[in-house]
Amino acid sequence: MREAGYGYEKPSFLAQLLTKVVLLFLTIVLVWVIYAYLHAFRLEWLGWIYSKLLPVTNGLYALVETYFPNDVKFKIRGAITDDLGQRSLFLLLLTAGIELLLFCVFKAIGGAVAAARGR
Repeated sequence: MREAGYGYEKPSFLAQLLTKVVLLFLTIVLVWVIYAYLHAFRLEWLGWIYSKLLPVTNGLYALVETYFPNDVKFKIRGAITDDLGQRSLFLLLLTAGIELLLFCVFKAIGGAVAAARGR
């Protein structure tokens, strides 16, 4: 199906779904490999990254202390402590960065293929 005015065929739903599944799988594998490498061979880099993320974590704590009612603060502080420490925050940022990188690579490959086909 051609998009009006764009001169290219829009991929089918199945092709888009498969692309997203591959992107998700590659993102998970790459994040796991990078984190395993850092944990096994570059622990000092992880420590440095965690120390740089400490102000962000403290900012989240301050946000909870400032804007949440007293009866909810305890529950949310516990969730942030358990789930959003520096490690989790690093993994979230790493995942977002890897996904963005892979998305750009997929788009560049798609553009190159379309250009090669003469579209």
